[in-house]
Amino acid sequence: MIHASEVLQSTGGCLLICLTRCVDVYTFTVDMGRPRKSEDHKRSKLFPLRLSPRETEFFSRKARALGESVASIFRNGGMLYIQMRSKDGSQKRKENKQ
Repeated sequence: MIHASEVLQSTGGCLLICLTRCVDVYTFTVDMGRPRKSEDHKRSKLFPLRLSPRETEFFSRKARALGESVASIFRNGGMLYIQMRSKDGSQKRKENKQ
């Protein structure tokens, strides 16, 4: 026998039945969501940077096209610039002095 509380939907001759009683479960625990970042990985410092409207629009457009944030572009770009300068820049200066 089918009880009214067990019937979910009856349309077009199809009868959908829950095999178990419907129960709403809400779970809130401390470990839900993204894990906490360690102190050395938290991004809490701001670095002031002045850009012209043209530069702002350029970086915003390019970041959107890449699917990244402008902050991520600056972070990654800055690291790449320093890595390239420390390798190529120091070698070129030595070559120019000789």
